[in-house]
Amino acid sequence: MKILAIDSSSKTATVALVDEKGIIGEYSINYLRHSVILMPMIDELLKKCEVPINQITHVAVSEGPGSFTGLRIGAATAKGLAHALNIPIVGVSSLLALAYNVSEFEGLICPVIDALNENVYGMLIRGGNFEVLIDAGVYSLEEITKLISNYSDKVLFVGEGVYSYKDKLQEMIRDKALFAKDKDNMARAASIGEIAIQKIKKGEVVSFFDFKPVYIRKSAAEIRLSGEGS
Repeated sequence: MKILAIDSSSKTATVALVDEKGIIGEYSINYLRHSVILMPMIDELLKKCEVPINQITHVAVSEGPGSFTGLRIGAATAKGLAHALNIPIVGVSSLLALAYNVSEFEGLICPVIDALNENVYGMLIRGGNFEVLIDAGVYSLEEITKLISNYSDKVLFVGEGVYSYKDKLQEMIRDKALFAKDKDNMARAASIGEIAIQKIKKGEVVSFFDFKPVYIRKSAAEIRLSGEGS
């Protein structure tokens, strides 16, 4: 089993090769023009790892939430490769992958992605056994605070949302709030790939035709067109 993992749901474009033994290689760039660099990154990764593309058995990709444009680029890339290679796709939550970056933490883990206007895409996970306590959704900072107040544990925030709301979360949650290191706040395709291995073992794969990103909410453009919020 060799998995090509892709995540373009955030500012970071990241690709990785993983198998049951661990990470073969990973390539990440903090650059917003994902449509331009994603395929060259994949090509370079395969060359450097000396893995022919026909040895790839699965494509794992961030299914969201995150940047609407980024998710579409990642999905299109994954679907095109899966179609050409006739292999399945494994969709992985971008929030779950962020939590996986710090999975050794045994308290609560709250991955957060900025959803603007003091809202975040977030979820709540128990570190150690990686139990999902609160499902992914769009939450205000106040809602996140209330959810966390139901638990006595310290909570580790991880993800790019930390950079937007660290001060406010610190003020609201005080000494229960911890924050991940910068390197762990970045999306990592290796985390997507390692979660995908567990999903593959459970048979949680789809065809290129059936895979769709999970946006959670409508884009700003869709909201304007529908007249919502006016």
